Amino acid sequence: MSATTVQTPARRPAPRELAKILADCRDLAVHRLMLAFSAMLDRVGDLLMDRAARTDVRDEQTLYLDARQLLKSERPSLMAEFERRLRKRVDDRIAGREEPKQDFATVDPAKLTLVDISAMDESVVTGNITRIVENACHEELGLLNRGLGHLLGKPDLETPDNPLAPVTIVDAFAESLRQLKSESRIKFQILKELNQASLGDIASIYGDINRHLANLHVVPAA
Repeated sequence: MSATTVQTPARRPAPRELAKILADCRDLAVHRLMLAFSAMLDRVGDLLMDRAARTDVRDEQTLYLDARQLLKSERPSLMAEFERRLRKRVDDRIAGREEPKQDFATVDPAKLTLVDISAMDESVVTGNITRIVENACHEELGLLNRGLGHLLGKPDLETPDNPLAPVTIVDAFAESLRQLKSESRIKFQILKELNQASLGDIASIYGDINRHLANLHVVPAA
């Protein structure tokens, strides 16, 4: 006689419990992301030192070493700002509050200022990092979209609208980096090196959130 596996049906959380579940998902994600980015910044520092050692161009070497020094001296304030901005972004997206991101595709290049060009360069890099993370976390993100979409009452939730989506994480870090008092080219170099660092840890974070939601039995089975 074969045993029959009985799945616990999903239940609809009460509003207060729903708010707590979403807050717990946010806290779990933020805590794990702080650890992951701390390890990533270690790798970025190593990449910068390696680049400085391999170039014979004085200006390039100075840029790499200055970027590494900035990362070393301002790391506590960078990480604190990253955590603050990440929490705010997640909360705003859960609540449906978010400022639209500038679309540089609609801007006349002839009218761009120096600041606009710098912002456009940053947008290209952050967009590339976001796509890399989305591709690396495709399966976990699909499950997370369904789970958070169910909790938020948005069954068709797509990755760009997920409060914990890669774009939320990457933009929060880029904004935090922008706040450091240093030359734009030095901060931009750090961002470019992040583009070369491994961001695969984020997939395991999404996986843990999915397991947390599954254990609560608040998301319908696929």
